[in-house]
Amino acid sequence: MPDTTPTPIFDAKVAYIYSDMPSYSRAKKTLELFTQLFREVHFIGTRRKVAWDDSRPEGVQYHLNPKVLGSGLGTIPDVARFYGYVRRELNRIQPDVVVAVNEEYVLPFMFKLMKQPPVLVLDLYDSIGMRILGWGKNLRPVFRVLSMASMLSVDALVEVTEERLAWHPYKPDVTTVVYNSPPRYPDLSPMPDLPEKFLYVSGTMEDNLHGLEPLTAALDLVPEMKVIVTGLPKGEFVRNRFLKHPQVTYLGKRPYEEIPRIAAASCGVFTHYNPIRLNYVYGAPNKLYEAMQAGVPVLINRENQAHRMPRRLGFGIVSRYGKVAALADDLKRLLDPSPELKTGCERAREKFASEYAWDVMARERYVSLFQQLGVR
Repeated sequence: MPDTTPTPIFDAKVAYIYSDMPSYSRAKKTLELFTQLFREVHFIGTRRKVAWDDSRPEGVQYHLNPKVLGSGLGTIPDVARFYGYVRRELNRIQPDVVVAVNEEYVLPFMFKLMKQPPVLVLDLYDSIGMRILGWGKNLRPVFRVLSMASMLSVDALVEVTEERLAWHPYKPDVTTVVYNSPPRYPDLSPMPDLPEKFLYVSGTMEDNLHGLEPLTAALDLVPEMKVIVTGLPKGEFVRNRFLKHPQVTYLGKRPYEEIPRIAAASCGVFTHYNPIRLNYVYGAPNKLYEAMQAGVPVLINRENQAHRMPRRLGFGIVSRYGKVAALADDLKRLLDPSPELKTGCERAREKFASEYAWDVMARERYVSLFQQLGVR
């Protein structure tokens, strides 16, 4: 039988370095795309106190460090050991292109701890200059300097929103924005057997970070609104108050492929983030794009710079973080949407299909990026 495998665009080996598992949604989407673009794709990763997850794209050569990396500043020695693992694997692979996720995996190249590849790209999920919280925020100026230095050590930068790209005072000459959006589902059908009117809440849910305290209080003011929840609850309030509210139904962790169908059955998607973190002010919520694809409104807080796009297109319902009465009014707008809101949601759905869907947008932007970098 003839070989039907598509010919890659770039005759090159790429290594993707990420300090987590390849099942993480953005890493998974990127790897799937790279198998179409490159002759050979390698993933170098580890795990952060979670079980091994075999949900990973085919056509990729995996190099997974069995050590647990953990999370937070206390894992700096673990990160240093992971550097050693990455260096050994890169010496074996000899890639033409290295894509490193976040600045801390550019630093070994900057300090000559690893051999500089022909092309080095920084893919920012969350900049260390933005995401530090707790006692580590006192070191934010140090991380900011390291972030700026890493920018001068790479050939290109990939960011997730225009606002985040503009936030960096120093950038390499070649940059692009690849939104944190899902691929297109041409025959997207709403998931059945769900309430007729419900707000959809998904993702990681932590106390005092994801807006669930004011949402719980707002639900008491709008008893006819139901809430469907999927994802990972991590806080005491989330587990013992929010998920036990009589208007809330928790469906557990669901495969990512089900998320768009749940969003399509909802009357709105919730994405409020406490602006105590810079990466929440310059947020890049994938829920925003899930709402676009489903053609439903998104509830987003004003402090998040990403609110500008849904407001411009007319599918965003915007209020300040923590304002219970305003959030209750937002819920009432979902129950009885205006013609203008319905039109805005349809406009957003069309815009998503033509400009924001991962399989359209990410492919075009990555191809252009690597062409500018002279990858053969």
